[in-house]
Amino acid sequence: MTLEKSQPFDDIRKLVTNLPTGDLKTAQHVADKLDVSLAGLKPLGRMNKAVTWLAKWQGTETPTITKPLVSVFIGAHLVAKHILDIDPIAGAQARIASLSSGNATVRGIAGAESAFFKVFEMGIEAPAADMRIEPSLSERDCAAAIAYGMEVVAEDCDIIVLGCAGFGAATAAAGISRGLFGGAASYWAGGDGPHANKHIEAVDMAATTHKDILHDPLEILRCFGGRDLAGMVGAILAARHQKIPVLLDGYAVCAAAAVLHALNPDALDHCLAAHITIEPAHGALLDRINMKPLLDLGIGIGDGSGAALTLGLLRAAAAGVREL
Repeated sequence: MTLEKSQPFDDIRKLVTNLPTGDLKTAQHVADKLDVSLAGLKPLGRMNKAVTWLAKWQGTETPTITKPLVSVFIGAHLVAKHILDIDPIAGAQARIASLSSGNATVRGIAGAESAFFKVFEMGIEAPAADMRIEPSLSERDCAAAIAYGMEVVAEDCDIIVLGCAGFGAATAAAGISRGLFGGAASYWAGGDGPHANKHIEAVDMAATTHKDILHDPLEILRCFGGRDLAGMVGAILAARHQKIPVLLDGYAVCAAAAVLHALNPDALDHCLAAHITIEPAHGALLDRINMKPLLDLGIGIGDGSGAALTLGLLRAAAAGVREL
């Protein structure tokens, strides 16, 4: 008998299949307490659901946020060269510099929330290939990026904010969304910016190039995504296995989450859509993965800023529950 050789994605598929669940009993107890408090006047409004979710994954009726982590993933995508006419390595390096020591609101917000802030540089010196004409990553490189992203849970945190500042990540996210859910490229990559047409054309061309792999979410990730999106898949998956709640930020982050949702509809139970950006297709993507954003602040960036702002609101709401 000949044994089949294990493929790089095999372990990922197993991890997505066998997922731990949150503490349903604790969540129900908190929900019941909120329902009857103050004669049912819903003192926290829509935050009731968010606090119940936090209690479920922290496994306590008195949830708290004391060790938050704001993690931003950055990769480089060669397709961005075609769209923006900028070297993607230089573009990604500039974003790393901005997040590390330059003008980045997310870093300031993380500091205000006493959150640990970390930038995950995902192999920008070896950009993801141009998805229009070839797969962004090999299966082995994609699996390695997922594994690297799983290290985010090593930071000893009680909640994770996930952001993305990859150079070309929005195009990759549109490609993944189109690959997972179908529809016109303009639906997922539309907008009114100066590069909108090239953005749409790139997604449309990539959809044709990779039309034979659209049945497999991990292949869609490999062909359209890059190391940053694959890394976020790993971070979300590892957080689930450690029962750490995750706040999802913008379009690229939610595209990575959508890959896991396509593999297992229950895979995102530990995640909350913190807010909706002004990216045209962000709301449509959230609908597809059955998530309603907590906030709508008109934010136009997906680097974690909006989700980091949610930390303070969620922390305050949790403190309110402890007084009931």
